Amino acid sequence: MVYTIENIKHVLNLSADILINSKERLTQLDSNAGDGDLGISMEKGASALKAEVAAYTGEDIGELFIRCGMAFNRVAPSTMGTLLSGSIMALGRKHRGSKEMDDNAAIQAPRIMAEAIMNLGKGRLGDKTILDALIPLAEAIESSFESTPDIRLAMKTAAHAAEKAANETRGMLARVGRTKWIAERTKDHPDGGAVLCSIIAQALASAN
Repeated sequence: MVYTIENIKHVLNLSADILINSKERLTQLDSNAGDGDLGISMEKGASALKAEVAAYTGEDIGELFIRCGMAFNRVAPSTMGTLLSGSIMALGRKHRGSKEMDDNAAIQAPRIMAEAIMNLGKGRLGDKTILDALIPLAEAIESSFESTPDIRLAMKTAAHAAEKAANETRGMLARVGRTKWIAERTKDHPDGGAVLCSIIAQALASAN
C-alpha cells in the first residue's frame, strides 16, 4: 500500500485526537509519579500538532513530521514532550524529500521512534518508560509483517503486544528520569508513557 501526505496527515490527526481525549487518564497515571502534568502536556502538544498539520500545504512527508515535532516541543517541553517530539523529528529526517511511504516504511516507524527516544532519554528496555511498550510494539509489528505481509494484522498484533507490555510495567522499578527517585512509590502503578504508547497503538489498529 502507498501512503500519501493526506494519509500521513490523517494518522497524525488521529494520534493527536487520542492524546487529547486521554488527558484525564494520563493525568491520573502521572499523578502517581509526581506532578501529574502528563495529560496537560500531551493535550497542548497534540493541539499544536493538529494546527501544524492543518497549516501545512506541501507534499514532503519528512518536512511535515519535522514541523509537527517542532510544534509539539514548543508548547510541551516536558520530558515526555521532548522525547515524543524528538522521535517525530527522527521520522522526518528519515523521510525528508519523500512524497510517499509504503508498508515497509510504516513498519519501520516504531523502531525509528524507539531508537530516537533511547538516544535522547538514555533509557532502555526495563527502565519503566515508554520504551517498555514501544520496543515490544516495534518487535511485534516487524515479526508479524515478516511472517504475513498484512499491515492491518501486523498493527493489531503490535497493539496487543504494546497493551500487554504496558500492563507489565506495573511492579517494575523506574531507573531513569524523575521517577527513579520515587521508584518504590510508583512501583504498583503502570508507567504513564508506556500506557500512552499502548492507547495510541490500539486506536490506530482499530481505525486501520
